[in-house]
Amino acid sequence: MLLRIRIGLRLLRKIRPEVQAVQSQSSHHDRLVHWLAVITVLVSLAPIGLGSLVTTLGAGMAFPDWPTSDGQGMLAYPWLSSTGDKFVEHGHRLAGMLVGLCSMALCAAAMATRRPRPVQLACGAVLIGVIIQGLLGGLRVRLDQQTVAFGHSVFGCLVFVSLWLVAAMTGSRWEKTANDQSTPSSNAIFGLAMVYPILCLIQYVLGGFIRHLGLMVHEHVGGAILVVLAALAVVWLSLKSENQRVRRAALAVAGACVLQIAVGLAVWISKFGLPAVGWVAVQHSLFQVVARTLHTVAGMAVVATSIHWSISVVRCRQFSLSGRSIKAGSAAI
Repeated sequence: MLLRIRIGLRLLRKIRPEVQAVQSQSSHHDRLVHWLAVITVLVSLAPIGLGSLVTTLGAGMAFPDWPTSDGQGMLAYPWLSSTGDKFVEHGHRLAGMLVGLCSMALCAAAMATRRPRPVQLACGAVLIGVIIQGLLGGLRVRLDQQTVAFGHSVFGCLVFVSLWLVAAMTGSRWEKTANDQSTPSSNAIFGLAMVYPILCLIQYVLGGFIRHLGLMVHEHVGGAILVVLAALAVVWLSLKSENQRVRRAALAVAGACVLQIAVGLAVWISKFGLPAVGWVAVQHSLFQVVARTLHTVAGMAVVATSIHWSISVVRCRQFSLSGRSIKAGSAAI
């Protein structure tokens, strides 16, 4: 008996370093994919910001051709020596190409390091989304249609949200949610989690109608009021929750909404001025261009944080219910 115990201990001593090495390598791969996802999210802000600037300046047709620019290749065009609309539009194209390269690297890393199947599928979906977004941008130039530009903007928001979620799901905190069995509060927060992201997405679409088609101004203002009220409910219910993950996601929602409200007020002032204090709005002024551009970027952040919060609530609820089922089964046994 003692001989068997000694042999078992020797085997454990031999196996333990190998197990630790495998765990260390897996952790390294997790960090690699996560940081590639974070970098891709940050890089995506460049084409998003420049794309919004293109819309603000009306520079979408600075070049009548695509994928070339004035007949020259993407990298061959003398971008730094260009000016005005052509500088902005070609910069948007180059930034889009950079996001494509980052998305390819992210997808390749997820496949090469054999990350979990959901992570691989998510990275693949992001790459496909980025490709489709680039094709929509080219189609907008080829057809010269504002409706295509509108679709390009809305789909760009969805791509940004998908990048945001991949960065979140590859982070270390994502898996820690499974160990938190605390309930995220009553059914009210779960119902709000189903509704709030839809409100935010509709509000973003209404903003796209204004920017690209000149429609839905009053509907957009009314939608902003609904989103703010819903965001207050999100924060209030989440802070009552015992789950730290839900609380953090709710604070991100609050931050995005505060930023969007501030930028939205700046857009309103830049368009209509403030007669009470003698502020006169100047069309296409630097203040107006910057405010309108940031308003679009902040709108995407509102949608991304709303969906992230909603997923956090749903996942925590699922883990909480599964934990209760296991405890109930153990008690019955």
